[in-house]
Amino acid sequence: MTPPGRGPLLRGESQPVWIRTATERDVDGLTAYFEGLSRSARYNRFLGSASNLARIARDCVIPTRKANYFTLFVETRGSDGDIIIGEACYGFDRTCGTGEFAISVADAFRRRGLGSALLCALQSRAISLGHLDLFGETLKGNDEMKGLARKAGFEFTPSLDWRAVRFDKRLAERVGRKGV
Repeated sequence: MTPPGRGPLLRGESQPVWIRTATERDVDGLTAYFEGLSRSARYNRFLGSASNLARIARDCVIPTRKANYFTLFVETRGSDGDIIIGEACYGFDRTCGTGEFAISVADAFRRRGLGSALLCALQSRAISLGHLDLFGETLKGNDEMKGLARKAGFEFTPSLDWRAVRFDKRLAERVGRKGV
């Protein structure tokens, strides 16, 4: 059963999960989530080693320009309460008119559709904000993220970082708007 006020369950999951928007109260939970990722997952998420995970978590959930930045979580109920098992951070750069995102899913919860669900929710939220150009980058060896991006319809282009590949997508406007 889904906890009250939480979103629907993902089909096929044996344990309830939900997606929600992060708040300022989530810094410690996100820090713990980042610390719980395997070394390789953390390396892939941050495109290299990351030393101050608490600062990164704070920057994800307490951005300076709130209207153009958000973080989504996938959570489930653990023995000590709700726990983060995936996250997606998004930031929109008005100068270049493009939204950038990063996604990670806890090692034990991979290959269950959570990354796809997070990416879908992120794209929907970006569209609702009127942001229609989206991109991400990942290390060339991160086959899971490249597969997720490919499955979601992103086009691959070279990155300015020689270690990475970039993927871009023009999002469709909401159905029902004039001109669509």
